[in-house]
Amino acid sequence: MADPAEQAEHTISALMRFVVSLIIPIWALAMLALGVEYRSLWWLGCGVVVGGVGLLLLVGNPLAASALDIRETWRK
Repeated sequence: MADPAEQAEHTISALMRFVVSLIIPIWALAMLALGVEYRSLWWLGCGVVVGGVGLLLLVGNPLAASALDIRETWRK
């Protein structure tokens, strides 16, 4: 059994990973908005690439997996 300090460390680690996995897709949306506003292919391309990476990180996050997993929704 883990002691309270170790549990707190795991909780903070999971929370930080979740925050980072949310920041990256938000930054991708900001880059896409810049690309549309300035009609810049550079910002649009960067936004798509960063968005793809952010989506992978978000889907791979165990905290977000239950909200994003549609395979088990038919059981409800």
